[in-house]
Amino acid sequence: MPKQVPVENLVIPPQDGRICGTICICQMTAVLSSVALVYLTVAIYMPSTRAFQSGISEVPVMCTTIRAVNADNCEWGSCGEWCLSKTSGPCVQIHVNLRKNGSTILLANCTNTTNKTCYGIDQENAKKSKCIADECRNLTGTFNCSSGVCINITDAFECIFHDTDPPLKCSGRRGKITCIDIDGLFNCNRGTCERIRTPYNCDRRCVDIPTRNKNMILLSGDKVYLSQCERAIDVQTNREIWHEDRGDVMMASCYGIFNSTLGVEAVDCINGSVLEKDLLTDLTNFTYLSYLNIFATKPLDETRMVAPPEQDLIIANESRLLINLEGCVNTLREECKEFLHEYGKDGSDHNARARFPCYYAESNTGVVVSRFNLETTYKEFLIALLLPSILFVVSCLTLIFCQRTVVVGDDAKMRFKGTVGALVSIEKSASGNLGDAGGGNSAMAL
Repeated sequence: MPKQVPVENLVIPPQDGRICGTICICQMTAVLSSVALVYLTVAIYMPSTRAFQSGISEVPVMCTTIRAVNADNCEWGSCGEWCLSKTSGPCVQIHVNLRKNGSTILLANCTNTTNKTCYGIDQENAKKSKCIADECRNLTGTFNCSSGVCINITDAFECIFHDTDPPLKCSGRRGKITCIDIDGLFNCNRGTCERIRTPYNCDRRCVDIPTRNKNMILLSGDKVYLSQCERAIDVQTNREIWHEDRGDVMMASCYGIFNSTLGVEAVDCINGSVLEKDLLTDLTNFTYLSYLNIFATKPLDETRMVAPPEQDLIIANESRLLINLEGCVNTLREECKEFLHEYGKDGSDHNARARFPCYYAESNTGVVVSRFNLETTYKEFLIALLLPSILFVVSCLTLIFCQRTVVVGDDAKMRFKGTVGALVSIEKSASGNLGDAGGGNSAMAL
């Protein structure tokens, strides 16, 4: 059995590893904490301070996208993927109109309910024909084109028009050059396309919406809710605003329609109106319902307090939309791609415009944000401030403690002051030096 070597005689004693490890970890923690404090100053501290001082109300209002612009050089963008590298290059700018919230309406005793979704064209997944790649030579039907890229909308929309521009021949040897930058709505036949002039009307091929025996019609984006209800109640005042005994049809545009224990609850309802039943047949289409919702002349509430016309609620006709106060995110999870896809729907593709809650400051209605939560911002600020600060202070104090208490003996081994090993090492060192004073083989004796 090999003889056990005393701990003090080991080349690298255990305490050396522990002391060195502690010092290395503390140094690394101090460096990383200081770097984090510098980074978080830009990423958290400054944005949080601006949020606290912004004056934005935490009570959301409603926004509707009116225009989404792809700008080549812009001073602001609705969403950027990395806040530290924001540039003045290409970006997407979303403009919205800002208005107060509509009414919340409770529908009681509803039966014979129908939910109809009128799908339009999914711009992201639709097949695109690029004229520069000579893919427009055989286009036939109705196409929505932008910068020479055309999407077939024939199956989703039926367009009625009267005037067109002179035809462009997208086939043949020079076809791809002729149609390289066509833009607008085109009626094409075997590669010969005519731009449709305004005014025109494109009706979604959603023509089988059943309105027979229905006295309640609610529009919500691309969806239509139809039912036979007994009455409608304004949730805020608990006042009955409509009853089936009136013999007419109630209609409104709402942000959301949900089932609850009390009945069907419709949130943020505007443009409330009542229609005579003779305005509707057994089946109707989405375009006609949208027209009635906007231009129906008989309001639901004569006082215009419940489901009022949209123009009565307008705060600002046009505002800039930002994802947050900074107009950018730092997650690198393609949040902006999803944000722009969801909030950038401006109706240019003949689909419903995006409608969503947003936040603004009364002193600045020109800018709105889609994300704003002071409580969450405060928590993130505290965590981002306290965690790296505490780690930095603790690591620095530990390093100072090690510098004050750790000694290195003549044997190149580290020990804490006051330990037996440290005292023995110091005594040996002292006695060795005294012995050398009288001569001998020491270099000091020469």
